[in-house]
Amino acid sequence: MTLGKRIKIARERLRPKVSQKKLGEVFDISDKAVSAWERDETIPEPDKMPTLRRSLQVPYWWLLEGSGPPPPPDDVDVRLDGLNAAERAAVKAMIEAFHSRKVRVA
Repeated sequence: MTLGKRIKIARERLRPKVSQKKLGEVFDISDKAVSAWERDETIPEPDKMPTLRRSLQVPYWWLLEGSGPPPPPDDVDVRLDGLNAAERAAVKAMIEAFHSRKVRVA
């Protein structure tokens, strides 16, 4: 499953449902930019990932490499500062590896 598909699935499962426009407002971008993320035409900039994860209420591991449905929001630790140094380094490495792929960043 692609990052775009995971963003869409996570966004649509939130209650109340979050529109592309509403998610875009979090980042001061258009709904068309969010749509481009969801269609895998672009990917979010690395500095947007923490806010995206919190907004979608999903863990980093699922957002970056998950398969299947996201864990329920109640089961998600949404605090990066709750991770130890090794876990933070692993998350940073995953984000950097993900962004090293040849996809346009937006």
